[in-house]
Amino acid sequence: MPSADTDKAELAAAIRSLGRAFNPEVLQATYALHAPLQERAPKDGIAIVRDIAYGEHERHRMDLYRPAQKPTKAPVVVYVHGGGYIAGERSALPGLIYDNVPIFFARNGLIGVNMTYRLAPEHTWPAGGADVGKAVAWLRDNVAQYGGDPDCIILMGQSAGATHAATWTFIPEVHGAAGPQIAGAILLSGVFAPHHPQFSPGKPPPHQIAYFGSDETKWAARSPINHVRPGHPPVFVSVTEFDPYPLQWGSPALVAALTQCDGKMPWFVYARDQNHVSPAMQINLPFDTLGPALLEFVREISKSK
Repeated sequence: MPSADTDKAELAAAIRSLGRAFNPEVLQATYALHAPLQERAPKDGIAIVRDIAYGEHERHRMDLYRPAQKPTKAPVVVYVHGGGYIAGERSALPGLIYDNVPIFFARNGLIGVNMTYRLAPEHTWPAGGADVGKAVAWLRDNVAQYGGDPDCIILMGQSAGATHAATWTFIPEVHGAAGPQIAGAILLSGVFAPHHPQFSPGKPPPHQIAYFGSDETKWAARSPINHVRPGHPPVFVSVTEFDPYPLQWGSPALVAALTQCDGKMPWFVYARDQNHVSPAMQINLPFDTLGPALLEFVREISKSK
């Protein structure tokens, strides 16, 4: 059996060979690289409750993963998948990706949740962010029966999922007067402003228009980066070496906004040898580095509560 070091080196080389472009072909190639590794990854010591309805729509569904021995007031990490606002599934490869994310957290004593949400063009802004909030509300009311702490819910979004998590975290119009009612947010390779002429020349991509609408005069108010204010929960931001350029500017720009707001940098990871989707796919593998960093972030939040 190949060693973890061999797997890591071969995987890094393969990801680098895919380059900076991100499209359905690159996505499928990245799935193919990670699926056999996730098949061998440990999945022991957990219990799973699938297809929990957190709302009335058919995509208002979540899977909940917990340690086999029911914990007491364990932090809860909610994974929000990507898909360009118009696609995506919580279990793109069932049992492997992205089930690997809540599996990892459950194996480390936490509650891991994997959720889906409504998609554009049928459901436009702020549907994704509002669905994240609906999932948070369900968990606050119900997660204690599974051993979770309703006061320690951390959102974890990737790509469009990071946009939705940030929308719920930062925009008062979406989360309302009660605030986001979360303990933290993990934002991986997200879009925190749908279009910025200085950083994203040319026309906005169709999938962004499908979600944010064709009236660009409304986009600034719908951009999480423009709503960073004191009192927000702790935030972890990550961007990758091979994120496409239009996506790369958003994460450091959000870090700058958070730093200006707080007088200190948030947690930040620049992931080498990774593309737009690969860091989440590598969570729960022996050579994963993002997962342990996220555990440290979550445990720091938990200790402060």
